[in-house]
Amino acid sequence: MKYNRKPGTENSGNHWHTIVYLFLLSLSFYCQPAQASDNRVIVLTSYAEEVSTRFQAAFERAYPGKRVEILWRHGEDAYYHLMQTGGKGIDVYWSPAPGNFAMLRRDNRLARLSLDRKALPGDLGGVEISDPAGYYAAFELAGYGIAYNARAVKALGLPPPKEWSDLAAIPYAGKVQMPIPGSVGFASVLYEAILQGYGWEKGWALLSEIAGNVTFNRAAFPDEKDAVATGEMAARMTMDFFISIATGTDGSNKISFSYPSRTVYNPAHIAIFAQAPHPETAREFVDFALSTEGQKLLLHPDIHRLPVRPALYQEISGIAVNPFQQQSFGYNASFGRERHGLMVAIFDIMLVRFHDRQVTLWKTLHAAESAGLSARPEVQRARQLLTTPLVSDAEQKDAALRRTFAFTEKAEKSSSPQRTKIENQWINALKQRMDEASQLLAPHQRAVQP
Repeated sequence: MKYNRKPGTENSGNHWHTIVYLFLLSLSFYCQPAQASDNRVIVLTSYAEEVSTRFQAAFERAYPGKRVEILWRHGEDAYYHLMQTGGKGIDVYWSPAPGNFAMLRRDNRLARLSLDRKALPGDLGGVEISDPAGYYAAFELAGYGIAYNARAVKALGLPPPKEWSDLAAIPYAGKVQMPIPGSVGFASVLYEAILQGYGWEKGWALLSEIAGNVTFNRAAFPDEKDAVATGEMAARMTMDFFISIATGTDGSNKISFSYPSRTVYNPAHIAIFAQAPHPETAREFVDFALSTEGQKLLLHPDIHRLPVRPALYQEISGIAVNPFQQQSFGYNASFGRERHGLMVAIFDIMLVRFHDRQVTLWKTLHAAESAGLSARPEVQRARQLLTTPLVSDAEQKDAALRRTFAFTEKAEKSSSPQRTKIENQWINALKQRMDEASQLLAPHQRAVQP
C-alpha cells in the first residue's frame, strides 16, 4: 500500500466520469456497516519486514476478520512527516524512535493506553522506558554491545571482550569496526552510553583509544559478507539484533555478543494516535503486541529482540541477557538527545577526519608504553594530547553551543557561520595537538616502522 500517494492529473474529457466515480465510491463507503469500518488498523512503522509481517500475521490469526495495513517510513523521515501531519489517518505508531514519540506526546497527538504496570514496568533500573503518563509504551528492548568472532579474538591472544575498554587492547589494532554516528543512526546512543557511563572526559579518552584500533563503518550492517562473521575483523561495536540479520551469511554462526556493564537497553515504543480512525482495532493491536503471546514473537531468531515483560525471562531459558536484572548507571536519554548534534560533530572531527594520522600516533604511543616508558613525561603528555576532548565537560553543557550544532527538523546537519567558525577552531586545535604529540613521540617512531 502506498502512503501519501499524490493523485494524478485528469484530462478534461474524463472530468465528469471522475466526479461520478468519486461520488459512488464515497457513497459505498458511508453505506458500509459501522462495525466493518473498524475491522482494520493502519500501522506506521520503521520495522523491517521480518518483524512487521510476523506480528501482522499473528495478530490476524488471533483476531479473525481483522486486518493490519502496514505503512513504512524510516524514523527520521517519519519525524518530519509527523511534524507536518500529526499522524492524521494513522491508528498506531510502532517504531524504535524515542524522539518521535516524545514529540507526539508533547504535541498531544497520542491517546492514553491502558497498561498493566506490574506485568509491564515503566522503567528499567530507575530509567524510564515508557511514558510515565501512559501515552506510549515500551514494546521491546535492544541492547548495545560488542559482536565478536571468538576464533578471531582467540587468534589475537585475547579473551572474549566483555567491556568497551577491552577494545582498546593493542592486539585489536586494525581488527575492530566502529560506526560513525553521523551515518549510522543507532551509534549516537551507543556512544552516549560510554560518555554517560564513564563520564564525559574519560568517555572521550576511551573512545579515542579504541578509535586508534578501528576501521570506521558508515552502515549499520555490511552490504556483503560480514567481516566479523568471516574473521577478517575480530569485533564490532553494534546492537544485539544485528546478529540476527547476519544469520545465513557466510560464517555468521561464528558471531558472539557481549553486553558491557556500562551499556544501554534502548526501548522501541508503540502508541495510538488520539484521532485514530479505527480506535477499537488499534487498541487490540497494541494489546496484542504487549501481550505474552506477542512478546514471545520477539524471541524468534529472525527478530532477536528483548521482551519488555520481565516474567518471560523467568519462563523461558536461554535468553542472552535479562535487562531487568542489570545494574543501571542512570542513563538519561533526554540528555543524550539534547547534545546529539554536538556529540556527532565532535566525533567526526576528533576521531574520523584525521584518523590515519591518529592511528600512527597511537601505535607509536603504545609501543613506547609497552617498552616500559609510560612514566616518561613526554609519553604521558602525548597520551593526554590524544585523549583530551575538543570540548570540556563544562563547555558541552552550554545551551547555546548545543543549539549551534543541533540537527534541523528534517534531521539534517545544521549550517551557520558560527558553527563553521567553531569547527575550524577545533580542527586547528587538533592539528596542533597531533603535531606536538608527533614531536614528543618521534624518538619512539622506529618501534613501529614496517
